[in-house]
Amino acid sequence: MAAIFGFSGWSGKKSRAMAEALSHRGNPPARTHASIRSTACWLPSRSNHGGIIEHRGQVVALAGRLFTDQKKTHMAPLLRSYREKGLGFVQDLRGAYVLAVLDEDGIHLARDPAGLRTIYYGLCNDRFIFAVEPRGILAWSGFARKLRPAAVAQYLSYGFVPGSGTMLENLWELPPGHTVTFAQGKLGQPRCFCSPEQVGKEERSGQEWQAEFTSLHGQALADQLPVHGSVGLFLSGGLSSGAIAVEARRQCREKLPSWSIRFSGEHQGRDHARALADYIGTEHREIQVQPKEFLERLDQAVFATGEPLGDPSLVFMSMLSAVAAEEVEYVLNGAGGSLVFGGTHMLPVLLRHWYGGIEQGLFFREQAYLSSCCGAYDELNALLTPEWRSLYNTHEALEGPLLPFFQADRTGNFLDKLSRANIHLKGGHMQLPLMERMIGAYGVTSLSPLFDERLIALSFRMPSALKLARGMGKRVIRQAYSPSLPNHFIERAKSGVEFPSYFWRGREWKKYARKILRKRVVRKAGIFNPERVEELLALTPEQSLPQHERTLWLLITFELWRQKVLNEKL
Repeated sequence: MAAIFGFSGWSGKKSRAMAEALSHRGNPPARTHASIRSTACWLPSRSNHGGIIEHRGQVVALAGRLFTDQKKTHMAPLLRSYREKGLGFVQDLRGAYVLAVLDEDGIHLARDPAGLRTIYYGLCNDRFIFAVEPRGILAWSGFARKLRPAAVAQYLSYGFVPGSGTMLENLWELPPGHTVTFAQGKLGQPRCFCSPEQVGKEERSGQEWQAEFTSLHGQALADQLPVHGSVGLFLSGGLSSGAIAVEARRQCREKLPSWSIRFSGEHQGRDHARALADYIGTEHREIQVQPKEFLERLDQAVFATGEPLGDPSLVFMSMLSAVAAEEVEYVLNGAGGSLVFGGTHMLPVLLRHWYGGIEQGLFFREQAYLSSCCGAYDELNALLTPEWRSLYNTHEALEGPLLPFFQADRTGNFLDKLSRANIHLKGGHMQLPLMERMIGAYGVTSLSPLFDERLIALSFRMPSALKLARGMGKRVIRQAYSPSLPNHFIERAKSGVEFPSYFWRGREWKKYARKILRKRVVRKAGIFNPERVEELLALTPEQSLPQHERTLWLLITFELWRQKVLNEKL
């Protein structure tokens, strides 16, 4: 875990407030160093990774882990490298990290190329602030908590806020593989120093690709496994977690604990995670969850991430993490595997791209992507008030984030363009950051080996058919691990954590929804159309469709987050 945070100028009171907001990430007190004009702090974790060093007015602070330093992070070589190469020294780093460099010129931030760790930065009265979580910046007294209108539309459409923008004005998230600089009172634009997918296609046999995938996956997992510290597994019953479980069994000497979760009352025959655990040989625990327990945990999960939760399964991660924290310090998970190696969630967009309709506008691919996000894109006009929609440019807010990926000629086929968009936007700005914070809220470090930058590069070097073909995703993973997993597991379509229909249609959910989306509260906020919200709440189980349930989820989690932020409870 650990944390770095800081700001331009000096203020002991401000640094203490930020340290308190981030205290769950490490072991206080934070260690503080200052350059001539700036302050940086490092909150150490239980491991020996990360650190802070100062010499002659220059400071380097790092949270996370460099794969070249197995037992502990050596900070002195990082400072020397910066002095020799300038900010370009980050091109030589490999790991899951964020770092800050302070010198007489200003503050420089960097984030690892895959986006396994993340960092946020903001402006308040000409002061530059940075922290590994939004709540660190929100702890800065006087920071304006002003909603960004376009971000609300983006969240309802994508299920997250894509790109560097966040829900709040003057608060940004650094994209993966980028640096940003604050110097002479001015904030520069983020600059890319590494993009793993910018590689050419290569010709090899299927067996060679499978062998390279297995080798790189093994290296990625070995690099993330701690030298000291207990490790466990989150099993969803899907292929990604299955491949990681097989590889972990090969590399770990001791029998690993594992956990899975599901709603109470689900059919026992769907317990793929339990079957996988029995086959691999882990010490498995299954967490049975009642709908009421899930809803009670939702509020805590929103607080832990500091953002609305577009993906309901992240609440499951919160519940699993609370249990896992009693036994382990690190948790392996399959986050990002579908994004990198072609999950079947891409099929609706690909079908529209290949076959389309009679009329296809200039941005039909971007619009097909948004329609496939399981959000409320297709009914934004009904959901948002006209006054709120007038505050942003619809095309720039919604199709805009996808244009650099879909309209660019960098990659040779649409599947690669689609993968690139998913990795950068959904992976770098939703799935990996929220997973890291959700698990980290309990002092546990998230390990996601399938989202390694070497595996990302591999996925773009190999033929697209090894990612998705004949309606089956992650084909290279299936082929590589077919000798190690049962055939019925290899051939089964994507599984993962699913929500039973009775949850969405149950009395607890409807009661909770009405409590959060009270008509008086909705009308006063002026964001959502209260009449449309009431229509959604009034739908009977026979009338309710999956998109209605999904829309209600997005509205509720946004409103939970909004009330916390505006009431300064976050």
